[in-house]
Amino acid sequence: MHDRASQMVIFYALAKAGSFTAAAKQMGVSTSHVSKQLGVLEADLNVKLVQRTTRSVTITDAGQQFYLYCEKMYHAMTEASAIMDDERDEVAGVLRLGLSQSFGTMHIIPAIDKLRQQYPDLQVEVRLFDHRADMLKEGLDLWVTNFEDIPEGYVAQRLADSRFVLAASPDYLIDKSVPHHPQDLIEHNCLTYQSRYRDYSNWDFSKNNETLCVKVSGNYRVDLAEAVRDAAISGWGVAYLASYLLTNEFSEGKLIQLLPDWKASQQMPIYAAYPSRKHLPRKITAVIEFLREHIGQQPYWDKSLLKWVKL
Repeated sequence: MHDRASQMVIFYALAKAGSFTAAAKQMGVSTSHVSKQLGVLEADLNVKLVQRTTRSVTITDAGQQFYLYCEKMYHAMTEASAIMDDERDEVAGVLRLGLSQSFGTMHIIPAIDKLRQQYPDLQVEVRLFDHRADMLKEGLDLWVTNFEDIPEGYVAQRLADSRFVLAASPDYLIDKSVPHHPQDLIEHNCLTYQSRYRDYSNWDFSKNNETLCVKVSGNYRVDLAEAVRDAAISGWGVAYLASYLLTNEFSEGKLIQLLPDWKASQQMPIYAAYPSRKHLPRKITAVIEFLREHIGQQPYWDKSLLKWVKL
């Protein structure tokens, strides 16, 4: 029975991941082990569960029916494990943590050592990426993201709201007219974040009861937020920057705030997301609590930035 349970978990992971390699990586076993256990399971059941190809697997009709039972068993085992974790009141084991690349690199990874000191029995595996995650398929326990649209089936707890600043370097402004209204940005070289998943070329502004959305353009688009900031510092153009990207750029005169009377009103909440379940493992609740305390009710990066700019 124990072998059958583990084989069902392997089949569940294979069906979710869509390939032997991805399923093996998620479970921390070899590809050959996944293949062998699936073969044993199919032989015992006397039914074909998947059709194998060189690149992926296709679940058969029988496999689709069997998958539903494997899914229920997997979630039951996960819930039972979470309940036992709560009973022990321990923060231990492996936490597979997904992070938005820029925010995670700047604000979460530097805090992991403190997290490890607070919970020495916790092991943290970090993955940095900027795509919309399928947490079950990718084997993640917790995902810290600034994606505005959290996929269905996940719970998202808001950790903070990132504010924005419109800025350019003194070098860029030497031979350019300083914009006095958001519409003036149409005449400027605007540096934008653009990836396969998101395009931030519409910049939002508000002043009193007036709101504006300006479609900007420029000769530089990049899929890394820090690269937009660095290009602005280098004098390439005007940037609409998330406040979490900024440290000493304004205090040292590397950047100058533009249109300070207009609020850069783009919305970018930062969430801690996890798959919906009845009993959340103690390690997840503990890490979320840690992140809330680390970031602060008013994000610490905004507190220092407010001395130099209007947010």
